[in-house]
Amino acid sequence: MVENAKILIIPDVHGRDFWRIPVMDTLANSDVPIVFLGDYLDPYYDEWRDRMNEDPSFDYRMNAVNVFEEILQLKTQYPDRIILLLGNHDCGYAVDYDVCSCRYDRKNSIRIKDDFSNNLDKFQLAYEITINDKHFVLSHAGISHKYAENVFGKDVVTEDNVVDLFNNAWVAQNYEVLDSLGMYDYYRGGFSGHDYASLVWADIHEWGDDSYSPQEGYGYMIFGHTQLIDKPYIDDKFACLDCRKAFYIDSAGNIKEYIID
Repeated sequence: MVENAKILIIPDVHGRDFWRIPVMDTLANSDVPIVFLGDYLDPYYDEWRDRMNEDPSFDYRMNAVNVFEEILQLKTQYPDRIILLLGNHDCGYAVDYDVCSCRYDRKNSIRIKDDFSNNLDKFQLAYEITINDKHFVLSHAGISHKYAENVFGKDVVTEDNVVDLFNNAWVAQNYEVLDSLGMYDYYRGGFSGHDYASLVWADIHEWGDDSYSPQEGYGYMIFGHTQLIDKPYIDDKFACLDCRKAFYIDSAGNIKEYIID
């Protein structure tokens, strides 16, 4: 485990196992929080094609369910160490199919829905931590001012209360806070014309497209959701980490890749 790590961050899992060694090592050798950014299920077929060709009995969707249940068990064992955030794919099962139907696992949906219904209290929508006087706000896709103010009111939401507002909305089953799709979500079925999307749907383009009008977030935003190839996108305002690797924030407030020896 990296000695000066203050938090471990696990981007979108989608049935993969890149998270396992960093998480187990961190649990065994430190007391820092471990935050999963959501999207545990609905794996990408292309990533498993070779495995299935080698072993026709391998079920990549069932594998994702097993991985998800392994993560749930870790949350049960380490309730104060493991933080499970919700992604759009998770909300398709935990809330309603209409929230997200992309790569929806119809074959295993009853089992997955039961997993969520029996463990709803283990999940939240956002998490925050201050390291070296820097306020980090973590969610699946990022929380923009436009979106949060549309949901809660411009005179209500602030950087100090935005995480609590969304987590309280989840506990109160106010699932409307999840629905909004933005202008970059036409390929995800969003045709509303909104200039913002929810914290489980916002696309990286909404954060960094200078030709549009980059969104402003709360604190330093850390999210996944928009799949990257092999390296994260990190600038002075936000970090998109969805690249099948684990990351940590060190004591100076720097985001670094967790390197497996």
